[in-house]
Amino acid sequence: MAKLDEQKRVLVEYFQQGCKPEGKLTLGLEVEHFVTHAGGEPVTFGEIQSVMRQMQQPYDTPIMIDGEYMGYTTEQYSVSLEPACQVEISIMPQSSVLKIMDIYNQFYLQLSMTLAARGLRAWTVSYHPTRRAEELPLIPKQRYEAMDRYFKNTGSCGIQMMRATASTQLSVDYYSERDFVQKMRAACLLTPFFALLSDNAVQYQAHRNNAYSVRTRIWQDVDSDRCGVPPHLMDPDFGFERYAETILTRPLIVALRGNRTKAVGRKSAQEIYGSHLLKKEVEHVLSMFFFDARLKTYVEIRGADCMPPKFIAAYAQLVKTIFGSQAALQNVLRHYEGVNTGDIANAKMAVCKDGFNAWVYGRPIGKELAWLLLQARSRTPSQEERALLEPLAKLVVMKKTIREEEHEND
Repeated sequence: MAKLDEQKRVLVEYFQQGCKPEGKLTLGLEVEHFVTHAGGEPVTFGEIQSVMRQMQQPYDTPIMIDGEYMGYTTEQYSVSLEPACQVEISIMPQSSVLKIMDIYNQFYLQLSMTLAARGLRAWTVSYHPTRRAEELPLIPKQRYEAMDRYFKNTGSCGIQMMRATASTQLSVDYYSERDFVQKMRAACLLTPFFALLSDNAVQYQAHRNNAYSVRTRIWQDVDSDRCGVPPHLMDPDFGFERYAETILTRPLIVALRGNRTKAVGRKSAQEIYGSHLLKKEVEHVLSMFFFDARLKTYVEIRGADCMPPKFIAAYAQLVKTIFGSQAALQNVLRHYEGVNTGDIANAKMAVCKDGFNAWVYGRPIGKELAWLLLQARSRTPSQEERALLEPLAKLVVMKKTIREEEHEND
């Protein structure tokens, strides 16, 4: 146990160093995109590598993994490849959603124009628009190959999750351990609402989809050791150390050794590493867990689908306002006081089953979404920022998902 205690201490120090000075909340954004040929055929690894090399500027830094070119980093964002050639942009934290969207829209325009010149296109949907997951090959990355093998024995949806889903992820600052706990709890409590507001799986397994929150349902059946609600979230002693213990004692699947990855199956970080984890080893271990909200040097909120830019902007503004206001954050925690981790899991499944007719935490979801948007609107002083929320407010009034609103006439 002495080794585990020392490993926990290393992780807790890492989390403590992630605490930001209290002030204006910054927000980071990650969005995954599918790329296909104009006729819907999946893009190949070589084709998408060529696209990214063309987009990379001379002053950008290439990303090399397992000897392969996997993207590039600029001053404001990085672009990388996900398991089945999804293109992900990860934007550095910004204090303004308008600034984040300016960066994202410029990138998306560059991506779209580069693709169009090659007879290719990008998609802002959350499930592959033209193919079954099983038809999509993995890119040559040892980490993904090991995960793919492992997930075949932990759930029925690992293949779909890795190859055929795309998300929108937001990261928010935390100022202290107590602030982390509050934000982590709020993020998980709100995940069922974020899932419905962002619901954007137009196709599922190459057929028109009419089911709610497909991506959310898929994540429930991948691997209970590393997905869903973090263990002990609502326990009185939940904090940096409890989170670290979970991460260190559950199966790791893949370990980082130097600059190389190695499949380790069900062995945990506690078993594999020595007492003094290196920073890059800590970062790798944290990246191998995919809870609805996870801790790095920020709280990463993972519950939303990939969606068109105006909805990304609305979602980012909603999250920034709720998590950037101590009053709004406390209101959420008070409003859902007594909800446990099982209730959160049940709420997600209710959304997948019933959409806008779901009851969540004992209340009709439509009223809860209206309440949540009111919390955001009342604390967004700028008219320009309030206007960003309107696409989501419109969905709630109409009781329609993005999938239904954007694609009902397709």
